Amino acid sequence: MERITWDRTKCVGCRMCEAVCSFSHEGEFNPTKSRIKVSRTLRDGQLFPVAVFCLHCEQPFCQAACPVNAISRDARGAMIVNTSKCIGCKLCEIACPVGAITVHPDKHVALKCDLCAGLPEPQCAKHCFHRYAALQYIKGEK
Repeated sequence: MERITWDRTKCVGCRMCEAVCSFSHEGEFNPTKSRIKVSRTLRDGQLFPVAVFCLHCEQPFCQAACPVNAISRDARGAMIVNTSKCIGCKLCEIACPVGAITVHPDKHVALKCDLCAGLPEPQCAKHCFHRYAALQYIKGEK
């Protein structure tokens, strides 16, 4: 199964992953339309970045919660949303244990990582600062 990993010790919180994700999927640099989010957490008086993205769980709660069966697994192992079926009810958003699903602000359908379906690799990992490479794409690992 293909996946993205994140190394918190390498992440500088630049949010380039958000920008490139929204641009590659939506054609605009808009973090509200990104499938990956960079949050900040406070620890010992210092802010630390935390990347939040779909983990494509073995037992996906999002899929189980969807009342119209709009979420399925593709051949690469990614959980994908069929936007023509999705009714924007937000049950998948509530069910996701890591908070990786939101609802598209304009289209009102579930918005989540699809590992950049149709592209050779996820763009967030490809464009993560090469010197730090906090995001890594793991292909074909089981």
